[in-house]
Amino acid sequence: MDEKTTESKNNATSSLMIPGKPAILLNEKKYGRTLVISDLHMGYVYDQNKKGIIIPVSKQAEEDLLELVKLQKPRRVIIVGDFKNEIFGSSHPLAGRVWNFLQKILKLTRVTIIKGNHDGKIEELLPENVEVIPATGLCIVDRISGKTIGLWHGHANPALDVISADITISAHAHPAYTFREKIGTKITEKVWVKAKWRQSEKKQDRIHIILPAFNRYIDGYSIDGKFFNSIVLMKEGIDFDNAEVFTLDGVLIGTIGHLQEARQAFEEEMKRKKK
Repeated sequence: MDEKTTESKNNATSSLMIPGKPAILLNEKKYGRTLVISDLHMGYVYDQNKKGIIIPVSKQAEEDLLELVKLQKPRRVIIVGDFKNEIFGSSHPLAGRVWNFLQKILKLTRVTIIKGNHDGKIEELLPENVEVIPATGLCIVDRISGKTIGLWHGHANPALDVISADITISAHAHPAYTFREKIGTKITEKVWVKAKWRQSEKKQDRIHIILPAFNRYIDGYSIDGKFFNSIVLMKEGIDFDNAEVFTLDGVLIGTIGHLQEARQAFEEEMKRKKK
């Protein structure tokens, strides 16, 4: 694959997936080249350390985002919720980090934050030139195809124009997949989830994408597990069982339904061997 970008699997818009990165490039009508990520969770490592969970840090999440912005040179960055990790407000050390980071990135591009469930009182931390969108989401238009793209975090109901868009993008669920070996080894990797909305007379083949968490220290929740099922809202409206699951490099590893069946069979086999 190309080092910088590769065409999106659905070819429905002029969007680009960035190989190995939990990020999408869009070519929106208003601003042009737009980088979309979610679940930055600034302060995650600090919060874990306070709980006694020590995470060795090579880079903070905001450093990864700043590097990606310098490489891809978008006109705008849209963060689809959970910009920060603390649910209400923010501690003094993190407030300073947020301010310093935004001063750097705003010299390179515009920043739009769609509020997530961790973004309480976020307006108190931000410069005036950072755009904050309510949890109901944002609807933009693809420059090439003219298709509408609705984005919201995923913890609350989106606005009507957002959920009715030709392509919808949410986050919140931190999709991942845990690869299991019979010897007991487990490796969890971030994944993309791409599903179709159930067909209606007005619109056919509408696509829904669930973004993986951008923060490198958040693996996520395995899509074949019960918790992932419980955290995804609106799944009754999409063909959840047949949703396709891709690695960050774009490799299709199966559908959610197939992977759930495989996990159940694996666990039953392990139980039999223990008897």
